[in-house]
Amino acid sequence: MQPSLRKWLLLCRSAAWAQRASFVYALWDLDFEAAERELALEWNGSYVTWDQHRIAFLKALFPLHPSERKAFWELSNLYERQFDRQIAPSLPALAADVYAQRTILHVLEREWLSAGLAAWRSWRILQKAPLQDPLAIQWRGLWQVIFATLPPTYQRWLPGTPEIRWEKALLQLRQAAHPSTYTVWESSLLYFFVLRNFDTLATAWLDTCRRELFAQRPPPYLWGFSLALQVFEEGRLGEAESLFTQLFHQPQSRRFPYAAYWLGKLYLMQQRFPQAESLWQRFVLFQTQPFGIAAQYGWRGYIAWLHRDTTGAQQLWQTCLSYKDLLWEEDLLTQALVRGWLERPPDSTEITLWQARWLLHQHQYEAAQATLEPLRTRLQSLTGDQRTALYYLYGRLYHRWQRYEPARFAYFQATRQVPQRNRWMQAYAALYLAQLYEKAADWHNARLYYKEAETIASETGRTGIIQKARAGYQRTKDKRYPVPSATH
Repeated sequence: MQPSLRKWLLLCRSAAWAQRASFVYALWDLDFEAAERELALEWNGSYVTWDQHRIAFLKALFPLHPSERKAFWELSNLYERQFDRQIAPSLPALAADVYAQRTILHVLEREWLSAGLAAWRSWRILQKAPLQDPLAIQWRGLWQVIFATLPPTYQRWLPGTPEIRWEKALLQLRQAAHPSTYTVWESSLLYFFVLRNFDTLATAWLDTCRRELFAQRPPPYLWGFSLALQVFEEGRLGEAESLFTQLFHQPQSRRFPYAAYWLGKLYLMQQRFPQAESLWQRFVLFQTQPFGIAAQYGWRGYIAWLHRDTTGAQQLWQTCLSYKDLLWEEDLLTQALVRGWLERPPDSTEITLWQARWLLHQHQYEAAQATLEPLRTRLQSLTGDQRTALYYLYGRLYHRWQRYEPARFAYFQATRQVPQRNRWMQAYAALYLAQLYEKAADWHNARLYYKEAETIASETGRTGIIQKARAGYQRTKDKRYPVPSATH
């Protein structure tokens, strides 16, 4: 084909916006060279400017060097007037997206006032966007997620209730994730993360994406990482190891090295400690953000303690606690464990409980039960934290074994202990107990324990449990027991 004819055909394709999904695919694949090639085919000047801003944003979000974040702000400040005066009147969704990008980076840089102002401008501009614009639909859904997860003090300023906001978010993100939209790669992943907070729908959505999106081409890098993480959390460790290893050996891993952290966590569960240590040491070299750094120091300290290196363990735990401010929930959970370990290092009972937990995660139920049985025989000698963990793990064991009656009993007992550090386990126990009651169509008890899970999760700062508990309560709040017909 003649080069001029090929270019003309590609330009015609761009004019129909068929190219837009390819640009977003390249972004989420962290392949910026491919994104720039797609940008060169764009005919619309406003989209060219937005493309350049988006590329700079992804580089600044996962920087290889601090200069990439500086370059983003230079480009964004340069284009600010153009987005405000030229692009916003005709394509407001693009301008709203740009201010949302600025909000995210202001948050990462802990500039809260600037983040608030940028978020307000993004929301205001979005109100002028056409209802059918996929990017506008996506951001309306994301704003509903943001509104639904704001602290209670802000609720009086927002219209509607959290459950209505979640319903709107799911509807709008699902609409933006339609395969015909140019936002499909982005919205489908955002929709997946929202569904994960509702337990039952995420796996079905993955099946839909595999069928409709991944049949002809592999998922982009960030999608692939999300798939690997989901497989890991489902306990399919062999498959997860293969997926994380593939991701780690791709060039994008230098910019997005989180596969190394989770592969190290997988090796920790399998007690392959040297491999875990090696991966985490490489992860620290690659990682330019605080996320995951604190957690790996905590677990490396735990490994050192198992090897009776008490001095090394104490040093690693102190390093873990030195990280503040913006952290993953994984980091916060590990830091909570580390604070307890510094006061009272893990004894043989706690080490046994962790071994059983990891066996459960690998679906080795008989081995997990055999590990827990010695602790059950001396239940009265355990502390409140240890009894909570023991009952909770027995609940998980029987739940996964589909032995629901003993699972309910174990979860109930976990919620009735008096722990000091393991209060968060009671939130999970109440959530799973509610789910079992919902499965059995015992609506009253399901509602009761969903509310209890939400209360405990609010006290312990577990937003994921709060969202799942609220979703479960909404599913069951209007369900009633059948009323038997009158007999004559």
